[in-house]
Amino acid sequence: MTNADVYQALGVFLAVFITHAIPFLPIPGYFATVYYATSHRDPVSMALAIIATALGASLGKLFVFLYGYGIGKIIAGDELAYAKKLFERISKLGIDIAVFIFAISPLADDVLYIPLGAAGYNLTRFFISLLAGKTVLATVIVLWAELMTDLFGEDVWATIITMAVTIALTVLVLRIKWSAVLKAYEEGGARQAAVAIIKSILRRA
Repeated sequence: MTNADVYQALGVFLAVFITHAIPFLPIPGYFATVYYATSHRDPVSMALAIIATALGASLGKLFVFLYGYGIGKIIAGDELAYAKKLFERISKLGIDIAVFIFAISPLADDVLYIPLGAAGYNLTRFFISLLAGKTVLATVIVLWAELMTDLFGEDVWATIITMAVTIALTVLVLRIKWSAVLKAYEEGGARQAAVAIIKSILRRA
């Protein structure tokens, strides 16, 4: 591994950090991870890509956590109140588990982290759960990039396909109406909430 490789990994960290530090940014910065992973396929570089991605995403979301209720209210509007109520229901299953589960998804986790920051949740416990989840996600992304490269044989196609999948998932998740999900959860539990999520994703604009 050369100094250039290390600098490129630092670029991955910065790209992921910046995009994750902005609440509700539609496009996450994992494209840099994918490009790095498809062009550096040795085990050391793969591990470095995972570490850079997990740390960048975790520190970025830590900023989101610290934004708290004030900025969250400006960005999310009334839906923040419903998201906070949903978080209060989820927390009965364990806040740390909820943070970990949301962290595994590359999308829409700000609806949990901002209310957590507003509620003054323990910073250390939050970051540990967050880092664990983002490490799992980063590992999946790097392995996915490796698989795409093996299948298509060209770095550019692996990157394009992963970008397309990420953008498609982003658009779908951003369509979730959390007020409807909360209402469904209160009336019928987790199963009805899942149905409400699917319905809100598939609803007409």
